[in-house]
Order: sequence, then structure tokens, then C-alpha cells
Amino acid sequence: MKKVAVLIKAVEQQYEGLRVSLGALLDAVEIDMYVLNHEVGDMDDAYRDNMEFLDEMEGGRFSNNTANVEKYDFRHATLKAAAQRIKSADIVIPF
Repeated sequence: MKKVAVLIKAVEQQYEGLRVSLGALLDAVEIDMYVLNHEVGDMDDAYRDNMEFLDEMEGGRFSNNTANVEKYDFRHATLKAAAQRIKSADIVIPF
């Protein structure tokens, strides 16, 4: 199974990054989504529902931003820990 890491480094790309993560899950790949250096902006019902779907499909959600961990149940990952996980990915998609 291919492993894909989706890196979201800009608030304005958070929807696109999540959408790509969900689409890849439907193609039977292992997904880790990383929201780096910022808090998720505009956590509306649609974004929350899609994150729940990502969880149900066993995708990973990681962030180095403490607010995302505390408010939205992301798994905490320092940049160093994220880099280690990302190295094991077959494909990296940056946003």
C-alpha cells in the first residue's frame, strides 16, 4: 500500500489539502495529513465533517500547532517527528 503525506502550510489551502487527503483514501492509500505552523482557520461544519470522515477511514491528522491538538483532536507532532514520518512516505503533496 502506498503511503502519502499531505503537508498543509497555508490556511487558505486547508480545504484543498483535506479534500486531496480524502480523495486519496478512497484510492486505498495510507494518508497522513499535516497542518503545520498555523491553527486551522474557519472550522465550519463541512470541514469538521470531512475531518471525521478522514478519522473513520483511518487517515492520520497531525499538527505542530498546539491549538489544533487541543481544540480539534489532531495528534501532536513536532517538526522533527513530522519529518521522520514524512520520510517514510512514498508521495509527498505540499500545499
